[in-house]
Amino acid sequence: MPVMNVTKRKQSVFPPGPQNRSFVKWFPTLVCAAGLLGCFALAVLVAQANPPGTIHYPDLQTLPPYDIRIQNDPGTHQKLLRFSNAIANLGEGPMEVVPQNNAVTGTTDAYQRLYSHDADGNWYVVSTTYVGTFVFHPQHNHWHFENFARYELHDVAPDGSVGGTVLASNSKVSFCLTDSVLVDSSLEHVGAQTYVNCDQVDPQGISVGWADVYASSLFGQSLDITGIRNGDYWIVSTADPDNLLNEGGGAAESNNTAAVKLRIKGGKVTVIR
Repeated sequence: MPVMNVTKRKQSVFPPGPQNRSFVKWFPTLVCAAGLLGCFALAVLVAQANPPGTIHYPDLQTLPPYDIRIQNDPGTHQKLLRFSNAIANLGEGPMEVVPQNNAVTGTTDAYQRLYSHDADGNWYVVSTTYVGTFVFHPQHNHWHFENFARYELHDVAPDGSVGGTVLASNSKVSFCLTDSVLVDSSLEHVGAQTYVNCDQVDPQGISVGWADVYASSLFGQSLDITGIRNGDYWIVSTADPDNLLNEGGGAAESNNTAAVKLRIKGGKVTVIR
């Protein structure tokens, strides 16, 4: 497993604070710690990992969007639905992507590494597979893995569930993938904080038991809801919407979405489920 590197930390748009927030992307009050994250962890079934020598896949799971609010942008005159988003790795192995500069195409390609370990607990790379590209993100001043998430606003179906009509979307969300906060220390292969840098040459990822967090104040953490009428809606967040990353198949490939029901009235938004 990659060696923890804390000598260089990415810059943040937020002032420094407790727990050196320059690399945790400002996770406000740890989502009430025993609240949202506690409830989420209780819903996760902790299973024994596969034996040594087998591939230990990651399992990306999106936590329900939180810190949801409305902002009226004076520059663009857009009405924005802003929210914080957290994606956890609750699998058996790290979710890791490594950059490789492609001189032919002029791009920075992204490759996913899958890991296993021997009987003594020594981790090693099993496979390395092309999964997309990295792009420099000028607003955040570091490198992002492209197409890692999708945000949508849906209507409400007659039975109250998520409807099939997408009213607003942000479908190509890129992330600087880091270990922002530990959310489940009970997992068998929970790791130390490993991924903290987002330079062009740095591996990015989410260690077992950790979540990558993007606060509502960050660029891109919004949906344009200009013209959306007052009413009830669902905000839906999906990790790896194009299935670029290998999570081992089965349930781990289909549990990447979280949704929150909300009510919009003028400049206010209320979570109702």
